Amino acid sequence: MRAALLAPLHNQRGVALLLVLVVTSLLALLISELAFSTLVDLRLAQTQRDSTQASYLARGGLQLGRSLLSRDTNSYDGADELWAQGLQQYPVGDFGLLSLQLQPLDGRINLNRLIHSSGNTDAVVKDQLLRLFELLGLDQPHQRVDALIDWLDADDIAEPAGAESTVYARRDPPLRCRNGPLETVAELALVEGFSAADIERLRPHVDVKGDSRLHLNSASAEVLCALCAELDLERAEQIVRRRQAQPFRQLEELKQLPRWEDFYWALSPQLKTRAVYYRIDSQAQINQGFYRIEAIVQKDNDRLLRFRVY
Repeated sequence: MRAALLAPLHNQRGVALLLVLVVTSLLALLISELAFSTLVDLRLAQTQRDSTQASYLARGGLQLGRSLLSRDTNSYDGADELWAQGLQQYPVGDFGLLSLQLQPLDGRINLNRLIHSSGNTDAVVKDQLLRLFELLGLDQPHQRVDALIDWLDADDIAEPAGAESTVYARRDPPLRCRNGPLETVAELALVEGFSAADIERLRPHVDVKGDSRLHLNSASAEVLCALCAELDLERAEQIVRRRQAQPFRQLEELKQLPRWEDFYWALSPQLKTRAVYYRIDSQAQINQGFYRIEAIVQKDNDRLLRFRVY
């Protein structure tokens, strides 16, 4: 009888123990979830803090680049100057790293100069682009140049191998021909006939800013060769090797090269030794926070022309 009375009591104790174990497990799980959530929130807050600090550091790098350019007042711009040295993972404070690169853009052919201010095609620039496209191995250079002319000019009359509004209207979705200057080199992706591979090949050699005279100390061999028919690629590469050893301080230094008479009088009027437009790339990292700024500045008056955050 006594054993029969004690059996329910043991069962109740077993159930109570099971309930205690279940509740304890639930509490442990809840605490674990709370701790994980708190850790995630903490990490997010730290990353946000680091990103904010990195943004200020990158903006400081941009101002440093502009300051270096404004202090450079000599008669030439070349790779031996302070602004050209840049910074690579330079430590700032206890955790910050700053990278800074300044690159002149005046050594690139300005695509927008293909259309003269009068609205007509600039024959000289057209010939230069045709030579450049051929040197870079772009297929059907005449078709690409004609399509670019139609993209830039204000009229709706297609060049012989070009494309005007009727061609872009047939796209899916339809596209409107700009009939005005390019805003970026990347916009070439919209122009009829230009592939992504074409644009990547062109990037080091063309831009959408700059005047008729190109920067001798930064123009590629292909660009130099494209400027005049009197200069071949081998001689242009010789000019690049010479400036890598010692930047040109004056155009007359081209006369130190062998057989300079063959090309100097055709090439020199299209060149200059000082650059006006620069790209400043400022990258900052603090712990897990990263911030990058790319800016286009006009050196002469420290004017900020374009600003982009990555």
